[in-house]
Amino acid sequence: MILIADSGSTKTQWTLLNKGNVMDNIMTAGMNPYFIGVDSVVKILKEDLVPKLDTSQIKEIHFYGSGCSTEKNNTMLAESMRKFFPDTLVFIYHDILGAARALFGKEKGIACILGTGCNSCYYDGEEVYSKVPSVGYLFGDEGAGSNLGKRLMESYLKDRMPQDLRKDFEKTYPMTLEDILNALYNKPFPNRFLASFSEFIAPRKDHPFLNKMISDSFDSFFVEQVMKYDGYDKMTVSFIGSIAWIYKDILLESAASFGIHTGLILKSPMEGLVRYHTRS
Repeated sequence: MILIADSGSTKTQWTLLNKGNVMDNIMTAGMNPYFIGVDSVVKILKEDLVPKLDTSQIKEIHFYGSGCSTEKNNTMLAESMRKFFPDTLVFIYHDILGAARALFGKEKGIACILGTGCNSCYYDGEEVYSKVPSVGYLFGDEGAGSNLGKRLMESYLKDRMPQDLRKDFEKTYPMTLEDILNALYNKPFPNRFLASFSEFIAPRKDHPFLNKMISDSFDSFFVEQVMKYDGYDKMTVSFIGSIAWIYKDILLESAASFGIHTGLILKSPMEGLVRYHTRS
């Protein structure tokens, strides 16, 4: 049996695969090593994953995760997993490779992630090549949930939000300025806090103010990410992630305005990763 993981900053989906057949799906917290340390990773594995598995039957773990971009981060995750899977081969990959494999299999294209955060790459059917580093919610994440939340919160705090939305926002989130600043600067996972406001935006995405805000964020993503790749206008650009899925109509309009040829839009890479590892 093999265990495939798709891990973001918010959650991790683990899928147990036996000869191409999905045996189980398990959800745990996200395991981005830029946001949690070894103790938290071990705790998640020990309490939320291992009790649901027969670890002796798992021959390989293929872990695709956000933040898995350095040897130090990948080693930390691999060593944590080997505490519970000592006889298992553990492979750690960046989540952008997982997106590329899920979207394109062994074909070429530009793969994009739009979830809590954002990322992109050119995929030649085997390897990924990135021209723009994923620099997180402070300096980037255009088009992602954290960016939408940041734009929404900025419009609220700077009194640019239309009154009808402001009334709904304050009714939905009875927070003081102190609460907001504390969540952003003192509490863990400020990116998740910002991305959580997509729950407010999504059902109101047709409101002119929010529609433009979302469109502007996607426009920035295409300019800062996709259009950095040579020949982007001649390649297929495909997407994975909750934000791409929820706002796909606006995303497609934005892409078309730049002459970008779009392909698949998937909410999650797991189905594609199962297909990839079954064929490999």
